Amino acid sequence: MERRKNHYFSATLLIVMGFLVVCSLYTLIPLYDPISLEWNISKQKIILASSFFSIFYAIGLLMFGPLSDRFGRKKIISYGFLFSALATILIAHSANISHLYVGRSIQGFTLGCFAPVAFAYCFDHFSQSLRNFTISLINAGFLLSGIFGPMISETIVTSFQWEGVFLFFSIVYFLLFLLALFILSPAHSLISTKDKPWKHFFTLLSDRDLRILYLVVFSLLLSFVTFYDSLFQFLSEAFPDQSFLLVRSVGLVGTVSCLFSDIMMRTVGSKRLLLICSLSISFSFFFMMFFYENLFVIGALSVIYVSAISFFLPAIITYIGILGSKHRGSAISLYSFTLLIGTAVSPIISHNFSFLSVLAFLGIWFLLNVVFILGIRRDT
Repeated sequence: MERRKNHYFSATLLIVMGFLVVCSLYTLIPLYDPISLEWNISKQKIILASSFFSIFYAIGLLMFGPLSDRFGRKKIISYGFLFSALATILIAHSANISHLYVGRSIQGFTLGCFAPVAFAYCFDHFSQSLRNFTISLINAGFLLSGIFGPMISETIVTSFQWEGVFLFFSIVYFLLFLLALFILSPAHSLISTKDKPWKHFFTLLSDRDLRILYLVVFSLLLSFVTFYDSLFQFLSEAFPDQSFLLVRSVGLVGTVSCLFSDIMMRTVGSKRLLLICSLSISFSFFFMMFFYENLFVIGALSVIYVSAISFFLPAIITYIGILGSKHRGSAISLYSFTLLIGTAVSPIISHNFSFLSVLAFLGIWFLLNVVFILGIRRDT
């Protein structure tokens, strides 16, 4: 009973951590203007700091999963948050743009300790039901942070200087470091090998089913960021700016579906659930093309889309985690890296094509995902 209770505490901690980690992707957005005015430099130079964060965050995602296979999930997560707290303090004390670039780069890299390692931790320590439920809520937190991350930052900067945002997150990350030390369980066993941890990436990519899954993963956050970025531009021209937050908030109601992902996975199986989600997403985009001028319909269909994504993410993580077997940390690192790299392509699509073209493109892409998933030989 005591052990089960500790697992619930661990699961809760991981869910909170996931939300607060991804918030840092967005905290700089409301600070572009205050920092550019204070330092008397262009806004574009401040925006570049977010790019540095994303690049080094992706590198961290790729590195920490394999390291956790060797050194343990608890050590990587807890000390990763300690160094994240220190890096965030550095940002708060930035005196010029170069310092900001360095601080955001280090912060992004250290926060890469969380996603792949936390998902692998769920496989190592939790029952199937608790694992799927926790992974679902972590992913829901990732999606919700896109709205609440900038809101937290904007709330703090209205009462304090922009440095207060990073001081706040530094304190939060330090508290999470302490909680991780006391709550998370140590590894049952560690991989003892002289092989370089990243060597396992080649082993994983030689698996045909995993290659297909990573190809599908690439489209997930890409579609999410591309859709909402393109929608924002469309609404900015066709409707008042305030409409965007309302439509996006309505869409994110779909994250509630993550509460039922474990039931769905056990009922229909991971592969069939991925097929259902891909078809639902594809048809949602195609229907939006016919009703793109109706905000109510766009909002309703976005609920279906976000619900499908909320089912999709935990199902595909579970699939990859099981197929990754003893190199699970490396397998989920590749998942996290591929997921984030997809977002780097998003601006190219959303800023070069119309909203209708984006909807058609994403609808066709998810139909192709159906074909890819049908080619997977193993189910879970």
